[in-house]
Amino acid sequence: MASYARKPQTVEAHQWNSDITEKMPAWLYDAIMTGERFVMKGRGLFMRTGEEAEGDVFIDDGTYIIKEGDGDISTRNRWVFESEWYLLK
Repeated sequence: MASYARKPQTVEAHQWNSDITEKMPAWLYDAIMTGERFVMKGRGLFMRTGEEAEGDVFIDDGTYIIKEGDGDISTRNRWVFESEWYLLK
């Protein structure tokens, strides 16, 4: 039986909490303002899926928005993110 470990990787992340007055990283602010990946509806943030059938996906409070090394932006459930990643000091 083979064993596998996650490759070391560093990502930037912001935990969403619906407080649009809270300081957020520039990369996330830019992604929201361009409207290509995210869209604000009222005080809610939605991620565009690119699939018309799925529509936009609501970003729950506590969800982590991640910018990976290649620039790709994705989301992870709080519990999944916190089980896979640790904060660098």
